[in-house]
Amino acid sequence: MTSVTSGGDIVELTLDGFAHGGAAVGRLPDRRACFVAYAIPGERVRVRITDDRRRWARATLVDVLEASPDRVTPPCPLFGPDRCGGCTLQHIAPARQAQLLGGVIADQLRRIGHIEVPGDGTVEVLRPNPADGLGYRSRARFTVTRSGRLAFRKARSHDPIVIDDCPLLVPAAHDLLARVAAGWRRVTQVALQVGTDGTGTLAVRTNGRPAPPPTDVPTVVQARNRPAHRDRDTHVRYEVDGRRFVADATSFFQASVPAAELLVDLVRRFTAVQPDARVIDCYAGVGLFSVALAADGAHVTAIEASATACADARTNCRRLPVTVVRRDLASPPEIDHPVDAVVLDPPRIGAGAEVMSWIAALGPVRVTYISCDPATFARDAAMLVAAGYRLARIVGIDQFTHTRHVELVAGFERHPQ
Repeated sequence: MTSVTSGGDIVELTLDGFAHGGAAVGRLPDRRACFVAYAIPGERVRVRITDDRRRWARATLVDVLEASPDRVTPPCPLFGPDRCGGCTLQHIAPARQAQLLGGVIADQLRRIGHIEVPGDGTVEVLRPNPADGLGYRSRARFTVTRSGRLAFRKARSHDPIVIDDCPLLVPAAHDLLARVAAGWRRVTQVALQVGTDGTGTLAVRTNGRPAPPPTDVPTVVQARNRPAHRDRDTHVRYEVDGRRFVADATSFFQASVPAAELLVDLVRRFTAVQPDARVIDCYAGVGLFSVALAADGAHVTAIEASATACADARTNCRRLPVTVVRRDLASPPEIDHPVDAVVLDPPRIGAGAEVMSWIAALGPVRVTYISCDPATFARDAAMLVAAGYRLARIVGIDQFTHTRHVELVAGFERHPQ
């Protein structure tokens, strides 16, 4: 099809879709999809074509001709084109953000996984964070400018934008950020984490010999991916679902504690363990789900690649029937006993074919999959369905309010033989 537009052209569009990357979608006169950031489905807009491809185009927003009733004033002054790239949806009312992200989950399942959502075909997205979507993040990762200032990346760019504050952070993280905002030398990245008790830690990466951390906050420094400095106690402490957890500065923990509590509840309900059930918890991290399932009566094997996370998991799972195994699931272990259920919470890239084949071969009655990427989840879900499982239930979680990211929990059940 011959394009009727070219780069730089200004056109008017009615937007009727929402894409995985957080852009609204309209149709050009030649019916190609056009992706427009900072717009909302239902709006009539004027846009400038910036990336003109044979099958699709990308455009920047010039003017909103007919605004959506869900358009709101962004709460952060650094939000918008050529500004901070951390948030992409602050111009949309949070409740509408959740609806749109539910549509993304359903769309990715259909297009990539060729799986229909059970029930009415829609995915409900639950909202555990504050109603305004602010003050929920307990961790954040920053790049560092040449002058030693903490920064995020600009939208669609590697250029830094200096951050003095971020409205998405919990109050204790604001205080911590004020103590560590400047003075970093030979540092490329700083990751901040704050517990529910207000304790905070930093994990710092450097490409060369590290300078002493310019802060009294407990810090781990890694030089060229190897530990170079560690303060005496670099753990933060969380309370989730009435249970206490420790997590090292280099261990993964959920970004939002309210979302973590909701995740635990959904995993327990979807997995529905019986007393003495045998459960495999893949990508177990510090044991968030292992603790909950073991408390429900299951015998859990928690598999995790990170040494520090395994140490944390052993601490968190004390006096519970949990065996922590340090193992990279790129090479899945042999399991010498029947498995009733598998829980997996892989990184954004998903689990992949080898792990999904291994899980299917274990033959659990239930598989509970937690994902922060609907596309890689849909790919992996298709493998489970092909292996004889059905998608029984799926729920989204608005863990990352004001961003294009969304968490989900899906429950699969094995078809009777």
